[in-house]
Amino acid sequence: MQIALGHVGALVSGAVLGLSDVDLRIVWVRAGGHCVLCKKYLLQGEIAHSIYPLGEGAHIVGRKHSRKSPRGVDPLPEAERDTPDNVLLACENCHGEIDVLLNEKTVDKAFLLRLKADHEAEVRRLTGMISSARTSVIRMVADIRGSRTSLASAEAILAVIRHGRVPHFLGTHDGTSEEIDLRDIPGEGGASSGYYQQAVAKIDDVIERRIAEAIKRDEVAHLSVFALARVPLLVHLGSRLDDTVSVEIFQRHRSTDNWVWPERDPGTAFELVRARDGDPDQDVALITNLSGSTPLEELPADLGGTTVFTITPSTGPAEDVVSHPAILTRFTETVRAFFTDLEATHKGTKQVHLVGALPASPAVAFGRVLKSRGIRPDIVTYDRTASGYVAAVVI
Repeated sequence: MQIALGHVGALVSGAVLGLSDVDLRIVWVRAGGHCVLCKKYLLQGEIAHSIYPLGEGAHIVGRKHSRKSPRGVDPLPEAERDTPDNVLLACENCHGEIDVLLNEKTVDKAFLLRLKADHEAEVRRLTGMISSARTSVIRMVADIRGSRTSLASAEAILAVIRHGRVPHFLGTHDGTSEEIDLRDIPGEGGASSGYYQQAVAKIDDVIERRIAEAIKRDEVAHLSVFALARVPLLVHLGSRLDDTVSVEIFQRHRSTDNWVWPERDPGTAFELVRARDGDPDQDVALITNLSGSTPLEELPADLGGTTVFTITPSTGPAEDVVSHPAILTRFTETVRAFFTDLEATHKGTKQVHLVGALPASPAVAFGRVLKSRGIRPDIVTYDRTASGYVAAVVI
């Protein structure tokens, strides 16, 4: 039910909202007339555009100490629940969704308090120039070495919310379908050239038709990326993301079997080493030893005379080596250092051959570096097959 300014005793979620006129005004003014969650403007209709209040007061901790009350089982005394500090301004849709008991573990008290505090601080600081916490979610899934993969929207939602943002799914009505689904493309098991051609074409189509168009319409200010696919496709995806939009790349963690970033940064750094000297005017190979090691002798035969660089984590290769966003940032900085060195010492290089073991998030991040730097020479990405590394996608 809607709360009108100055209307005491408005009904909210079937119960009388026990805030005074003054307290109701405090809720509205603190929120700047916008929904704390989705940032919708709540003082004007979208059909006739008449000026009238559309907002609702949503309890963070439910009014009653009861499991039937959203987040109601909380030590906060009931006498302190009908206060501006425990009520946030929300649109009807967001209010209804956060009060669904099924969502209680995801949309918890701590998350709502943080969103309310951040939103109200932004309103106070910028007097209405409110920055949105909404992020547009991109999910890409593909079969990997014949194994079926999945990336449920609920997994992405949980990770995004735990990272302090509100998820939005581009081009889907219910958020249940993947934005880039490559699982039905034939030839994945053998990593054939035809498979990569079709997969790249589909990635490009979705990026250009859906994501780029949404960015042009100013519908996207931030992207959250979740991806499961072979390394060359992950790198290609990163290289296609608009570098004028902020991007957060998520990683699936084997230790927890989810996409939520752990809170502790173990401090893992990366070492860039020139492992072999070659002709400075010829191609260069970069071996990324993040989740496994690739000896020099495993490089394709036609790379035998190239200069070789390696990137290795300070803790050694491991499946869950990227266990914190700061580690991903340090990897990105190392990749940038590699290209800076390359520009200074190998000006005649026409191709960089990317070989090695890369988890999903650093593979996408590698592609982002290529996008932001406008990298030339070309990057030849490789995939490991039963017969060794083979060239897959050129970026």
